[in-house]
Amino acid sequence: MNAAPKKRVLIAEDDPVLRHLLQFTLDRAGMEVTAVANGQLAWDAIQSAENFDVLVTDHEMPVLSGVELIGRVVEKAPISVIVLCTAKGFEIDPDRIVDRPGLVSLVSKPFSPKQLVSIIEERLEKNATD
Repeated sequence: MNAAPKKRVLIAEDDPVLRHLLQFTLDRAGMEVTAVANGQLAWDAIQSAENFDVLVTDHEMPVLSGVELIGRVVEKAPISVIVLCTAKGFEIDPDRIVDRPGLVSLVSKPFSPKQLVSIIEERLEKNATD
């Protein structure tokens, strides 16, 4: 009996400590993780024909912001679970970022990495049943 393939997660986070913590946590949860330091590097990884199931992105990053990255992903890449991490949680409505309500989950910093794993797993499960 073959095991289901690991879900592929792309993390775009400019804080190296948080980036490594997220990578470690998601790897321990059984996901295949690629982590990069900004939105442009994330977009480059997406453009290099890598297929990701999940995008976890910081809101404010140099070069290309999380919102700009999400805009590109929604137009061009088939990533079905997007999580935006932000310190401005109360100022952002995730449904106003893109015209597909429910596509973007918002996580306010500081947050528990285990909370992030739960959100990703719930969204993946929901998408599998839709």
